[in-house]
Amino acid sequence: MAGNHEGSHLITSFPVIFFGSLILAAAAGYGLHRKLNGLPKIGEKFYDPIILILGMWCLIGLLIDAFAHIAGSVDDTFFTPWHAVWYSGSAAYGAYMIYAIMPEGGVRQLVREPFKTLKRVDNQHKPGVYGIIVFAVSGFGDLIWHETLGVEENTDILLSPTHIGLFIGLMMSVSAPVWSAWANAKSGRDGFRSQALIVFGLGAAWTVTLLMIRYANLWIAPLKSYCYSGTIDFCEYENYNAALEIGLQSLFLQAALTSVVVALFLKRWEPARGSMFLLFMFHAVGVWVYSEFDSRLLWMGVSLALLAEIGVLAYQKFGPSVYISLIAASQVVVLLLFSLSYAVRLSETRYWIEGVNIHVIPFGWSIHSTFGAIVFCALIGWITSIVAFSPEIPEIDVL
Repeated sequence: MAGNHEGSHLITSFPVIFFGSLILAAAAGYGLHRKLNGLPKIGEKFYDPIILILGMWCLIGLLIDAFAHIAGSVDDTFFTPWHAVWYSGSAAYGAYMIYAIMPEGGVRQLVREPFKTLKRVDNQHKPGVYGIIVFAVSGFGDLIWHETLGVEENTDILLSPTHIGLFIGLMMSVSAPVWSAWANAKSGRDGFRSQALIVFGLGAAWTVTLLMIRYANLWIAPLKSYCYSGTIDFCEYENYNAALEIGLQSLFLQAALTSVVVALFLKRWEPARGSMFLLFMFHAVGVWVYSEFDSRLLWMGVSLALLAEIGVLAYQKFGPSVYISLIAASQVVVLLLFSLSYAVRLSETRYWIEGVNIHVIPFGWSIHSTFGAIVFCALIGWITSIVAFSPEIPEIDVL
């Protein structure tokens, strides 16, 4: 149930990293406090950048911890260096959030009326506040879970109840600037700089979601795990339908996720130059880390980010339905092109005929399914755009 046993140095490094990083954060906070004559309260100027920085600290901790679990570099203890990075970030986030929502009566009023204080928080700021509460409760539960039931590995890390709570809390926390900006009529209207915080928040939340469904991502899965063997020796499946259905399920799920992320942004903002590239770079970094730093995955992600940025021209000319469909289909096209060169090196076969069907590399699927998967993912994007940009319901005249 646990990974590599690395001895007591894991436990001893936890307090060094945890408390050391918090001391540095406290020093930075003190300097900022003096410069601004007080740290910003909730909703004030510079509040969103601060919580985004703290949220990104938590996200970096998640990426490090996820890589450690995926690679099996874990021990039978909660007190690991990667947990120290993750939970020090959450402690700093939580400490600042307590300061930001502090009522006029100070700590005494906060302790005496915690729920009333939370209720007074504006709706657009509640995800950031409530998110760190969910994270803190789940983190305490994760400590108990690890110390009593052991440490998860591989796909198990996605299904631990306490980890699910951590994922949800982190997604709420890092996306806080998105919801804050959503309620601001003037947000994101002045080019890339005005959209940077929004993109960082949405992209960070997307990165967390990618981890939650990592097991259903053909970008990360080895090609041999979903291609049809046919005459290609390196594929694992001799059953064509089994290989095809596993592949399609993953492609469709990722197309839906990507479409939802893009539609959410376009529902509220017009993409500035560079915004879509930056948003998709979070996807690129996520799959790169979750694939244990496979450089091919990073270049695939960068290629998709470039297509997403260039595709903004299609959005400006034809609208969101065409753009979202194009991006959803592009995920499959990028995977096909990058997998093709790999398949060519492993097999001299480019295509073969079984019955009346032509099968082609790299997936070994029939030519119908290979191209049909692209079209179907585009259809998922189109359906998503209909839901996100559905026609207004006509009002009924009351006589």
